[in-house]
Amino acid sequence: MSEAQAETFSPHNITVLGGLLLIAIILGEVVIGPHGNDEVVVESVDTMEDIAMRLQPVISLDEMRSSMTVASAAADTAGQSPGQLYQGACLACHSTGAAGAPKIGDAAAWKARLAKGLDSLVTSAINGIGAMPPRGGSQFNDDQIRATVEYILSESK
Repeated sequence: MSEAQAETFSPHNITVLGGLLLIAIILGEVVIGPHGNDEVVVESVDTMEDIAMRLQPVISLDEMRSSMTVASAAADTAGQSPGQLYQGACLACHSTGAAGAPKIGDAAAWKARLAKGLDSLVTSAINGIGAMPPRGGSQFNDDQIRATVEYILSESK
């Protein structure tokens, strides 16, 4: 053996290497040991129904609407003036012209619509037209819708 090989395998180097190996084994048992004996748990694959059930919303829009009573909504607006009804449901679109809604105060836009008759205009408001939802998205009854349409027309002369 050469002198370089003798230094590599010297008792001192072998002792240091053995000590490092012993530390690695101890650390491996402490860190990895407790987890190394765990059994592998295979979970069953969920069915499509299970996945669909977990993806469903907590409450749907239809359930929210059905939980609100029309009677309480009508009672909330029963004593309101046509101006207040306009403020509650119509203002957002008819004051800005959003989605092509004719603006309140625009006599020309309302005159063209009124040419078909007041009843036709009220029917359009009740059933919805263009981007406007039925009843303007409100729970107003037919008389309240008519009064609100008349209010808008009176403010647009």
